[in-house]
Amino acid sequence: MLAASNSSLSAVLKIADAVSGNTAVEVASGVLAAAQIIETETQLRNVLTDGGRTPASRSKLASDLFTNQIPTEAVNLVKETVAMKWSSGADLVDVLEQAGYRVMFGAAESDQVLDRVEEEVFRFARLVAQSGELQMGLTNPAYESAAKAKLIENLLAGKAHPYSVKVLSHVAANLRGRRTDRVFDEVADLAAARRSKLRAKIRVAISLDDKQRDRLTKVLTKLYNKAVHLDEVIDPNVVGGIEIKIADDVIDGTIAGRLRQARHQVAG
Repeated sequence: MLAASNSSLSAVLKIADAVSGNTAVEVASGVLAAAQIIETETQLRNVLTDGGRTPASRSKLASDLFTNQIPTEAVNLVKETVAMKWSSGADLVDVLEQAGYRVMFGAAESDQVLDRVEEEVFRFARLVAQSGELQMGLTNPAYESAAKAKLIENLLAGKAHPYSVKVLSHVAANLRGRRTDRVFDEVADLAAARRSKLRAKIRVAISLDDKQRDRLTKVLTKLYNKAVHLDEVIDPNVVGGIEIKIADDVIDGTIAGRLRQARHQVAG
């Protein structure tokens, strides 16, 4: 995502985070529905991101299209979004989806279930990363989007919160050629960011105990000056030590990582 879109992304997420009340779930669903329509209609997507048109004209077009189709607050969010600058139509769709997810996570926070939803989204992201069969099913062009969403709904029925199911099924139906594990992982990051938290994705050979997790959380919180949520992945390939990923930072304290560094130094 280029600079223009990144700047607009921050503004849109602030608008999304301000959505509250009993209609938040409907607003989120409306924004996601609008994103899906804009993605499907190439000409519409091009017009809504045409820098040669005024922000007011793009906003009016969105209003004309979606008024009475989705909740008013969802229409307003879409209008404000299309009035901003976007580097591409794909960026516009991606950001509208992120806004929809953030509104859904806001509803989860209001209902005091955001911790659960965040954990369920993360666990599903790990499941996708580890299951070649599931990745094939979600990326198979022979399956329609609705079938992919239904697959997730069936997998999670009775096992995950409805908010988690709504978000994950929409992601599954709208991968658009993107890497499945990466997309689901990014959605988990959005849930953490809703509470101004950072997600620290840690890989270890053996699960950390409570004391180790508490110590590591305190160290990372102090280092990044922000609350940190640990998401743990057990990976036998770690061969001792721990690998930590936070945003674009990678802290590799594994034996395997040290061996790789040593080999690079010798080769260099």
